[in-house]
Amino acid sequence: MQIRSEWVFDCEAQHIWPNFLQSKMDATRPILFRFGIPKPMSCKVLEGEGKVGNTRQCTTDLGTIDQRILTFEENRKLRYRMIRSTVWCRDWVGHLEDEFSLTPLDGGRTRVERQTEFKAAGWFSGLKQIALWAALRQAHVYAARNWRRLATERMRMEAGNAMAAQAAGEGR
Repeated sequence: MQIRSEWVFDCEAQHIWPNFLQSKMDATRPILFRFGIPKPMSCKVLEGEGKVGNTRQCTTDLGTIDQRILTFEENRKLRYRMIRSTVWCRDWVGHLEDEFSLTPLDGGRTRVERQTEFKAAGWFSGLKQIALWAALRQAHVYAARNWRRLATERMRMEAGNAMAAQAAGEGR
């Protein structure tokens, strides 16, 4: 089964991209996360840098999810596959793979596309598939909202630093 999401961010790819590799989510708890669905808290690359073969780890309020990076094209495309997890529903997942594509748009904006492919495993896989779809859909929306916030903060910080550097140069 697949879930596809698409958003337009009012910033360039270099403001969004770092958040796929290291970020902290906000403290809000959308509705499904209140019913035992693992809520993303943060992510990081365990080896310190993003590249093919390295491990991206998503920390949730209920454990961790380790993901092997399969495609890494900086500021353009990231794809990874779940390789292990400590969350309670890990045995429900037979296959889980995510891909992000970033496309520059006019006006310094970026289209962010996310595609998640997944397959439930074990007994009652049909019911698990529906539950996984709902949980992953909620995760798409929640993560995108946080990445938008973080990208905007990064863009503003860079603009502020550039203005401060310019002002310091003029004061000489």
